[in-house]
Amino acid sequence: MYAHERSDCRIDPGQIGLYTTPATVRILVALVRGAQPPAHLAVITGCRRGETEPILRDLRQRGIVVHEWGRYRLTRSGELLAGRLLACASRLFQTLYGRSGSSLPPMPLVAEGVLDDIGRLTLPAYIEAFECPERADPEILAWMRSNGHISETDGAFSLTGKGRAYLTFLDRCSRTIATIDRFNEFFESHATSGVPEIAIKEIGDLINAGLVVDQPVSAEQGFAYYLEIIREAGWLHGVSNYSLPQIAAAIWERAVAGAEIELVITPELAGALWEEEIVKKGRDPAAFPTFRLYVSTVPVTVGLTVTDSALSFGLCNPDGTYDTVHDLVGRTEGAVRWGERLFRHYKEQAVPIEEYVATLR
Repeated sequence: MYAHERSDCRIDPGQIGLYTTPATVRILVALVRGAQPPAHLAVITGCRRGETEPILRDLRQRGIVVHEWGRYRLTRSGELLAGRLLACASRLFQTLYGRSGSSLPPMPLVAEGVLDDIGRLTLPAYIEAFECPERADPEILAWMRSNGHISETDGAFSLTGKGRAYLTFLDRCSRTIATIDRFNEFFESHATSGVPEIAIKEIGDLINAGLVVDQPVSAEQGFAYYLEIIREAGWLHGVSNYSLPQIAAAIWERAVAGAEIELVITPELAGALWEEEIVKKGRDPAAFPTFRLYVSTVPVTVGLTVTDSALSFGLCNPDGTYDTVHDLVGRTEGAVRWGERLFRHYKEQAVPIEEYVATLR
């Protein structure tokens, strides 16, 4: 396990408590619409000025907002966190009130409708009650009954569809907030606007990942942790917009050993990679049936490697260049499944490299 990874998945209520208070939720809703002066935030959120100022100070210390020219605005990670919190709130609102996405009221009203539910994100007893109703506190069990979250048959409790949706909200929303808060600096220093929604939607699956800084001290050292992931892989799926000789060599070693390898690369990389690794080295793709290259038909804004035991996930810098130094690395089943879903997203929008190269002739 890498030094910064975690094996447990329990969430400290204190880690996400700031983001679940009614006043904070109202402030985040207001800031999603753009930068606001403190006095205006107090007015439109219905909070007292003395209530908003300490919250804004705490959000600023956590890197969620910045204060510029007399106004507060969300940072990149703040936009990500607020967006995911409100998306979870919207889905819960739809379930609780039987509303379709097209008939939802304005976001401030949606947030108000589920403020109490957001507050329960910091109460482990509620998550535990939904996971195992038989062990729920009597008061919580009565609340679940009255709200139609559980049904009872011959003394056995089971979650209703509404209850399952509520458990999904409690679990996914708390994990998402905790993950973004934990890796705040990583998300803030990278471009996240182009990351596929499928990845952002379930970013909480990376809660136990670790942030790895792999700065080579020499060309010989290379990318130590990344090469380790490749060399131990039983199978490997990846998405990339860059290639380095030592990485290509390590991947080919696994291909020769018979490991299943599928890579989605960019058009800019495809021509040069085919020429260098296939044509010049006299390799016959047919001799490696478990090695397949695809060329993406959509912009690639991430770096992804997922194997049977590990995930490595990187992003582009704000200027659009790929950051080869900082990656989130996870070795949990949840992280690997998250990576596989993201890989399939890109693979479904890619063509075999043989087809792409044929169009260049």
